[in-house]
Amino acid sequence: MRRPIFFQTDSKMHKAAIVLIQLAIWSIVVTSLYYVWQYPETVQKIFPGLELPNIHLSNILQALVFMSLVLYVFRFIKKMIIRWVDKHPKGDKSVYYSLIKFIGYVGWIIALWGTLSFLGLKLQNLAIVLGALSVGIGFGMQNIINNFISGVLLLFERPIAIGDWIQVDGFEGIVTNIRIRATELETFDKAHVWIPNSSILSGNVVNITKPNKSGRIIIPVGVSYDSDMDQVRQILLNCIQATEGVLSDPAPMVLMKEFGDSSVLFEIRCYVANVEKSLLIRSDLMFAVWNALKANGIEIPFPQRVVHLQK
Repeated sequence: MRRPIFFQTDSKMHKAAIVLIQLAIWSIVVTSLYYVWQYPETVQKIFPGLELPNIHLSNILQALVFMSLVLYVFRFIKKMIIRWVDKHPKGDKSVYYSLIKFIGYVGWIIALWGTLSFLGLKLQNLAIVLGALSVGIGFGMQNIINNFISGVLLLFERPIAIGDWIQVDGFEGIVTNIRIRATELETFDKAHVWIPNSSILSGNVVNITKPNKSGRIIIPVGVSYDSDMDQVRQILLNCIQATEGVLSDPAPMVLMKEFGDSSVLFEIRCYVANVEKSLLIRSDLMFAVWNALKANGIEIPFPQRVVHLQK
């Protein structure tokens, strides 16, 4: 069963954790600004050539108010989009999910840019800081930056989307979230796997449910050489037609594949409307085949070995 595209939890622990994280972030921001305001000479020693403006307490308060207001507005926009999607369940929700992620990134960029402007920090000064940090980013954060850019590309190109059934790196399951660094995958054992975005973008990914949910079922069937092969073929076709969930277009096929050692091998090939139910449909079809062949006296042979023991 798929999880909703916008999964939310109302647990008190979850809300408390979010509040604590936000308080920690704001504490770090305020402490950093206060340190820059009180000890500008120390900052200039760390970043030579950086010209710090005269920062006053009013500038810090204005910057914090501006950042809070911008983030609140963009959060409100995201909530409005989520409510609209909930009221209109039809359509491709992955488009709106990508839009919400993009709006979140834009909101943070505008908030940071406006905050720096209120503090009087010029763009050329910011370039000095980024230049000083570029070496560390290049060596220590190369993997993180690579996964971040890959995550942005995944949101825009949308080779996978929330709710897709995919196979990647030996794992198989439903995509539940596409984060900045990794994509969250829920396996059918209800385990959660985080796949780096760069691995998805550069690796081989099988998307089973895109662009539609239809899929093919292949079932091998072996019968005795003494059987009437035309009768076997007709029985298998009747079983396919009587199984619920099998599509008539494309038309199902029954093929004689091989003359085996102990049986003639047939193969059933048919399509189902919903590949998520393919295992259940496959099981129903195999039960129908077993019962039909048994009712008509057609043997399904199996390899037998004779073991001779010698003293």
